[in-house]
Amino acid sequence: MLSAAFISFRAHTSNSKPSNNLEQSAPLESGQMIEEQKNKFQNFDEVSGLIVDRTMTRLGEDFYFFFSQKLNDRYEDLKENFEIRERPTALSGSIVGVYHSRKPIYRTALSPGRRQAQEKADEAVKAVSDYIIRWQAERLFQDTFDLEHDEF
Repeated sequence: MLSAAFISFRAHTSNSKPSNNLEQSAPLESGQMIEEQKNKFQNFDEVSGLIVDRTMTRLGEDFYFFFSQKLNDRYEDLKENFEIRERPTALSGSIVGVYHSRKPIYRTALSPGRRQAQEKADEAVKAVSDYIIRWQAERLFQDTFDLEHDEF
């Protein structure tokens, strides 16, 4: 019975001819085809100056709050993106790190307490400030005669 159904299906599909009506019909969107439209948005620069919060606990949120506040106060027009990652631990509270282009800049262990998060955020801002100066100098004097700067 299954083979009879397959044979009848095959006979039905072999009689129908393939149609290209969908490709030759009018475009689904109103007006012009997508390929013919002019691109209104030509600026493809990435978003800059972000501090991404990847924390999970209240300790990490406190650190992120103080760090981002102090960094934005010090550098109002910062063009670099940073990421704050947290790894909660059972014994020491949390391990928090500041990353730039997937490279760790600052890492510390936070034990519970809002005051310690504020102190560690001060240390992180100082470490990031030193890193920014060093990174910009390295990038400025990097030999890019035949290669472009790194994407990350």
